[in-house]
Amino acid sequence: MWLCGLLICVSLCLRGTASAQQWPTETPPRPLPAHDVSFPPYQVQTLPNGLQVVVVLHHEQPAVSMRLLIRAGGSSDPKGKLGLARLAASLLDQGTTTKSAQELADAIDFIGGAMGTGAGTDLSYLNMFVMKDSFDLGLRMLSDMARHPAFAPQEIDRQRQQILSSLQVSFEDPDYVANAVFDRLVYGFHPYGLPQTGTPQTISGITRDDVVAFHRRNFAANNAILAIVGDVTAEEAFAEAKNVFGDWERRDVPATAFIEPPDPTRRVVVVDKPDAVQTEVRVGHIGVPRKSPDYMALNLAIRILGGEGSNRLHQVLRTERGLTYGAQASFDTLKWSGDIEAETNTRSEATGEVLRLIVDEFWRLQRERVSERELGDAKAYLTGSFPLTIETPDEIALQVLNVVFYDLPLSDLQNIRERVNAVTADDIQRVARAYLKPDRLSVVLVGNAAAFRSQLEGVGFGQFETVELGNLDLTAADFKHDKPAAGGRLQPISYQLPSPPPPSFVPEEGAKAKALLDRVVAAKGGLETLRGVKSFTVVSMAPARGPDGSVAQVETTTILQYPNRVRVDIRFPTVTVQQVYDGAHGWTRDPTGVHEVGAPDLRFIEMNFKHDTISLLLAAEGGTVRARVLPDVKDDAGRMYQTLELSASGLDPIVLSIDSASGLIAKQTFVPGPGQPIVEERFSDYRAVDGVQVPFLTTAHSGGQRLGERRITDIKINAPIDPALFKRPGL
Repeated sequence: MWLCGLLICVSLCLRGTASAQQWPTETPPRPLPAHDVSFPPYQVQTLPNGLQVVVVLHHEQPAVSMRLLIRAGGSSDPKGKLGLARLAASLLDQGTTTKSAQELADAIDFIGGAMGTGAGTDLSYLNMFVMKDSFDLGLRMLSDMARHPAFAPQEIDRQRQQILSSLQVSFEDPDYVANAVFDRLVYGFHPYGLPQTGTPQTISGITRDDVVAFHRRNFAANNAILAIVGDVTAEEAFAEAKNVFGDWERRDVPATAFIEPPDPTRRVVVVDKPDAVQTEVRVGHIGVPRKSPDYMALNLAIRILGGEGSNRLHQVLRTERGLTYGAQASFDTLKWSGDIEAETNTRSEATGEVLRLIVDEFWRLQRERVSERELGDAKAYLTGSFPLTIETPDEIALQVLNVVFYDLPLSDLQNIRERVNAVTADDIQRVARAYLKPDRLSVVLVGNAAAFRSQLEGVGFGQFETVELGNLDLTAADFKHDKPAAGGRLQPISYQLPSPPPPSFVPEEGAKAKALLDRVVAAKGGLETLRGVKSFTVVSMAPARGPDGSVAQVETTTILQYPNRVRVDIRFPTVTVQQVYDGAHGWTRDPTGVHEVGAPDLRFIEMNFKHDTISLLLAAEGGTVRARVLPDVKDDAGRMYQTLELSASGLDPIVLSIDSASGLIAKQTFVPGPGQPIVEERFSDYRAVDGVQVPFLTTAHSGGQRLGERRITDIKINAPIDPALFKRPGL
């Protein structure tokens, strides 16, 4: 097998490190043990008309909370009617066919209750909170608002003006603009990507007929969930629900049919606000829906990246660098999809550095196994804060409705601690590698473009789009008013993965990167010694697949001649397989004959030559490969590693983990190709061979699995090589 042989010569001969020093640590005290939490008893029934009713018993105070969810929100807005769901929901408590808005307000005040309505992305809702003795009256008011809204023209006009005034303020707010543009980048023209608050144009064009049609289409018993939580018995709650809502009409509700969000694509949009002194930064990509089986593990992973209980982003950007007042990452999960988003703001002159550090943390979470301490802290926060979310009837109702709405098992409310604690560090690494796409991040920067535009190329984002804030159109493919709006699936205009910036050292860290690079080169054998290496002849033991398909430990002889020729002889018990690449063509010879190597394998071979450590180090010293220092890391055993990233045009980042004591390379991580999992190669048993430090043992890992081990038994540097060894038989 051709690829096995090339990996042997590249992986074994040219990379590695020795043991690392143990470092003392200071850590905060461990969190206190969590108290036992039990969710109140609950029951669920579905009425004959299809209305789902959830009753939760909660007798700590003589009050009842009622929440009614409708499975239609902003994502259900018809084309050209963005904001319709929000407008319709805002009108539900502004008068019914039997009571005016003032009469409704007086009625709820008289019984000392509270009510509210609104719409989210996937749903609309009505809330009612009353004392126990007003339970029947409150439930009837809730039904009246949901089933018989007046949609009075004067109320529509009043709500419309409030929304338009709010939008005028929002579009001057960098925080709002950054979030809205980020959603469009991530979700494209999927409804989740469009502004569900509407735009001035769409809100102005909505008529009363539109509002009535939206209500008639979506407000039906079989499209709703009712939660009753409080000081009632299950029997009286279900009886009252049947009495009040039992005659609510059941109707055919249109099936939801959305286009798919676009695949993650590296795209950078700069919204220019010249008077800004800070830049709003958003970085992320598509995520998973709430019902994903990996929800809990990915939730904890993003908490480690930038959430409560851990927050690497805050540690790096605020505590260590002082670049912002705070940074966070959020994990938004909706009915059909979700997103992962890192956000912060910073002074204009630090924009490039902040963006680079955020992207580094995405790579770091995917590349390195999280520590048990970090994971434990995130778990402790999540399990410790859950009791705070079920303290009142209203909060309990919200938790129950979330579970029912997303079709999750109601047992999830009872066993949250067990589900959280079941997540392991291996699970975190698995989901980080499966779902995070550091090479395909959507980036939004809102601020004074003139103050940070020149920084972007130096941190790897030389290609970007600029949109003037006054010309921003969230419904256009290029975000600009002066181009026609586009519909359908978002296709970035010309923003495929850009080539890395011209090779150079980042100015503010150039000296540090050069010093670390020089240390690695010196530990490897020194610049002149490495320049003098022209070839390797290596004998090793490694797993290989024989002609019959079996895998066994076999002896392999690899001849590597710089700059780009390699021959591998794999000796099985009964046959020898030869694999050769002459710098342009590849062939293999086995008992069935001589075979040409196909284009995909040739690309893999060329990639491996680019990953050759000696070639990489010499190219970095010569300036054709860019070197960049990443934050130091510590493994679970307390060993400290310095980290150096090498990249260039046509070379995706390769991260070297460097032993802090010896300067030798302990580990190398890279992505072998688009959509493929990260490969991690670990090096040990270093020995000097003609002045070059060579790792005699290499182990390879990917996707949490060990791929194999290769051990050198003999090695020669610059031994004479017959050119005929690279000649194809028969030519």
